[in-house]
Amino acid sequence: MRAGRAIGLIAGNRDLPLLVAAKARDLGLPLAAAGIEGEADPALATLAHRFRTVKLGQMRALVDFFLEAGVRDLMMIGGIDRETIILNYEPDEMFLALLEGLDDFQTDRILRAVAGKLEENGLALHAVTELLPELLTPPGLLTRKAPGPELTADLQLAWRIAKELGRLDVGQTAVVSDRITLAAEAAEGTDDCVRRGAALAGKPCAVAKVVKPMQDLRLDPPVIGPATVEVMAEAGVGALVVDARHILILDRERTIELAEKAGLAIVAWTDENQHRPA
Repeated sequence: MRAGRAIGLIAGNRDLPLLVAAKARDLGLPLAAAGIEGEADPALATLAHRFRTVKLGQMRALVDFFLEAGVRDLMMIGGIDRETIILNYEPDEMFLALLEGLDDFQTDRILRAVAGKLEENGLALHAVTELLPELLTPPGLLTRKAPGPELTADLQLAWRIAKELGRLDVGQTAVVSDRITLAAEAAEGTDDCVRRGAALAGKPCAVAKVVKPMQDLRLDPPVIGPATVEVMAEAGVGALVVDARHILILDRERTIELAEKAGLAIVAWTDENQHRPA
């Protein structure tokens, strides 16, 4: 992204779009934000120089909005709930044409096609970590407490299962206890996957949340934060492993504080060192 040049933001739900907007403001970068209807926080309108709401699937409206705002560099961040997909999804001709060229409607396939269409129209998509590199999770043990040998073995299996899920573009989270896979994420999302798996464990279990092999971090990067830890603490998770330098961690101090209070160990591995204890 070029210094001083307007940037664009396609915003879904939760806090990341607001963090992007606040950082752009602090850097003096003009921001044009398009909020997905039913998802984007209304506060985004107060942080952006230009703001509009669009329904999910309104591709032409997005492109026109950014081009009219003089945007050439663009980011896309924030989740989309299933309710929005059902109630606020109104695909236009551009988006329907994009879908017709796909063999399946897996998330990664759709997002890559969207990125390609944006670039065809002169909009270069960037990872939010270009603006917020401090959100990337560093490698190593993040909490004071480290997982013991049993949980470490479970983390290793959960890592391998989650990586395979990612390769298939099914999910990115796995729950393991006693070297048995209790839950693998699909359309329900991380939180429900964790609750489902932990309920079967009967004791502190292991969770892995990873990036997909060859994942394009411009598109839907995995995120953890205080809300993630609260769900895991309530479910009885004993240890969490994430992909170092790829998973985004929101409010790091608060996230680690909550994990410490819950007795939840958090480690960050790379593909090169995941076989070793943290």
